[in-house]
Amino acid sequence: MRKATGSVVGAAGVIAVLTLLSRVMGLVRKLAQSWAMSDGSVATAYDTANTVPNVLFEIAAGGALAGAVIPLVSRFLARKMGKEASQTASALATWILSISLPIVVAVIIFAEPIVAALSGPEADPATISLAATLLMIFAIQVPLYGLSVVATGVLQAHKRFVLPALSPLLSSLVVIGAFVAYALMVGPHIGPEELTRSGTYLLGWGTTLGVVMFSIPQFIAAARIVRLRPTLKFPEDAGRQTIRLASAGLAALLAQQIAILAIMFTANSLGDVGTYAAFNYAFAIFMVPYAVLAVPIATAVFPQISQAHELDDFARRDQYIAQSTRLVLAMGMIATVLLIALAKPAQIVLQLGNPIEGLDTGMRAMAPALVGYSLLYHGARVLYALDAGRRVVVTNTLSWATVIAVLFAAHNTGVSGRIDTLVAIGVALSVGMTVGVVSVIFAIRAQVGSQAVAGYMRTIVGLLPGLAIFGALGLWSTNLVLSALNGTIFAAFVSAFVGAVVVLSGSLINLYLIDRQALSALTRR
Repeated sequence: MRKATGSVVGAAGVIAVLTLLSRVMGLVRKLAQSWAMSDGSVATAYDTANTVPNVLFEIAAGGALAGAVIPLVSRFLARKMGKEASQTASALATWILSISLPIVVAVIIFAEPIVAALSGPEADPATISLAATLLMIFAIQVPLYGLSVVATGVLQAHKRFVLPALSPLLSSLVVIGAFVAYALMVGPHIGPEELTRSGTYLLGWGTTLGVVMFSIPQFIAAARIVRLRPTLKFPEDAGRQTIRLASAGLAALLAQQIAILAIMFTANSLGDVGTYAAFNYAFAIFMVPYAVLAVPIATAVFPQISQAHELDDFARRDQYIAQSTRLVLAMGMIATVLLIALAKPAQIVLQLGNPIEGLDTGMRAMAPALVGYSLLYHGARVLYALDAGRRVVVTNTLSWATVIAVLFAAHNTGVSGRIDTLVAIGVALSVGMTVGVVSVIFAIRAQVGSQAVAGYMRTIVGLLPGLAIFGALGLWSTNLVLSALNGTIFAAFVSAFVGAVVVLSGSLINLYLIDRQALSALTRR
């Protein structure tokens, strides 16, 4: 496996395959949730409570360190300084636990007012009570996520990509088991006021056990590579770099986390019961093409760019940046067309016979955001590798502040009901992420020069006609198969496969013809 990941194409291929498996299992997890809870009040309480630990973790530590661990550790690995790499990882883990454990206590104490503030003024008291109970359980996830950030960074800095890509699959298997047990014991039509304590604990502790399976195996694997010991002290100069990168990461993530809370509040206050659950189902599909097409490339080249920059190999660094940025941009564009084409069969599969209104509309409204979502992920890591954290702050803040501004406009323009609310959220994401595309390209150019973003306009202009053609063919073939097979779940799987083959084969051939240089980035070591 290590031989297979010796080049970027090997690493990206392994990551893509494992990520695809993990995302497929993530979809099965969402299917299990849909079967267990559909889009009723219990699903709303569950999704509201489950979002809070993620947001708190990102604000407290995750956003600060997610893009910082690899540059910090790679810096020492490039110079064969294993002891310093171990000390850095140890200090990061210790600081994360020191910050996150008090947060756990605070969330448990203030769980009910937190969920009440996020549920809208007309939320049902029973729903708020259930969400608060679940949040008390989910609070334990915060330090576990923190350990996973350090472990993932250590593993990827050592070019061990398998376990970080596989861990979400392990987590999903556990949570699927909890959902299946809940569906058999309780079912989707029970409201919060009727839910027993055992049903509540099954959802809460089953989900938290999934986070344990996500984080602890990675941490154990990382501990076998570096020597992890409790310490708050960084190696000389690493502490200052950590503060600089962490401060930039925190500032960059603040706007995003506020936007996530704004999306939750918008769905809960402007939509009907279950609108936020419907958004989460749609967003789960949104993340699949992003995770399979864009994330593997960005993940695989990040250590390469970091080490080239650390060794002052600027020509190789700039070539990596230029080619990988164009490739991630192209994958984001392809992902957008793919989601639009497959939205209807995705809705049919997710519903599992329990109609969830607005799923396909929500997916198509947010589909254009895939371009910026992909490029923001990649661009932030490029800029972190260049020790340009302040530019990450600017790009992320501009993008997510735009999302918040569009959501604010929705609250003041009469948007109401599920469909309009889902469209408003999708438009907000799409507009904000489009701002992100422009800001990332300008930020990279300003940091290292025009050579690092060379050819991106050629890629965009060259791809658009082909994407329009193959996207239309994919949508047509998908609808044709659905109609021929009477819109069953089997028809949805077949039509999704046919549509995906049409879109991906045509688009990737088109990309090869117009920008094979970008693809060559994957073959470099």
